[in-house]
Amino acid sequence: MKYNSIIFYMLSATVVFCILQGCNRFDNFDGPESVLYGRLTYQGEYIGVRGSGAKVQMQLYQDGFGKKDPIPVNVSQDGTFQALLFNGEYKLVTRDKNGPWVNHRDTVHLTVGGNTTCEYQVEPYWLIRNERFSVDGNRLVARFDLEEITSGRAVTSAFLLVNNTQFVDDVSSVSRVNLANPSASAGLQIEMELDDLSSYPVLYARIGIEIAGVSDYLFSKVLQIK
Repeated sequence: MKYNSIIFYMLSATVVFCILQGCNRFDNFDGPESVLYGRLTYQGEYIGVRGSGAKVQMQLYQDGFGKKDPIPVNVSQDGTFQALLFNGEYKLVTRDKNGPWVNHRDTVHLTVGGNTTCEYQVEPYWLIRNERFSVDGNRLVARFDLEEITSGRAVTSAFLLVNNTQFVDDVSSVSRVNLANPSASAGLQIEMELDDLSSYPVLYARIGIEIAGVSDYLFSKVLQIK
């Protein structure tokens, strides 16, 4: 009986040792070390989106490995995105019906081997052009033009946003002024009184537009006004 107990404990210890060794081997697997740096553009030009709340995303797919779900990649407000990945072959697409552009969802094939850069071309309906901001006392004036890139979608409103950080969008702002149904594409102007914002040491401004039938706003660059 005593001999059987010794054998039992020896076998149990061997099993535990093997499990621990297996866990150690698993823990020692190298993690992903390559970074994909991407940017959304139209003919090399800036595309601005909402950066808050993972509102706009790209999707990465990698064949094999028993996984069919996409890897979500959040897009920053300046249209850039990045992902930490294993080396290999990937397919990059926009999320379905997401973003202020035509929903083509073109597939870009990528080979990730070390840090990798890419541009993903989209076709916007409109672009914000020649945006400029001027401050006179406590009055902010934003001037800009709109250029139609793809016909069929009207601009239903434009708006001026101000925030006390560099992150500015429709959910990250301390003040907003709307311009409903812009009647022209050039020489547009929105004004904002800054009296209530005088306590902030720095302020940043940005223009956004709403496009009919499109769930996401298009934005201009963020510029510091104070």
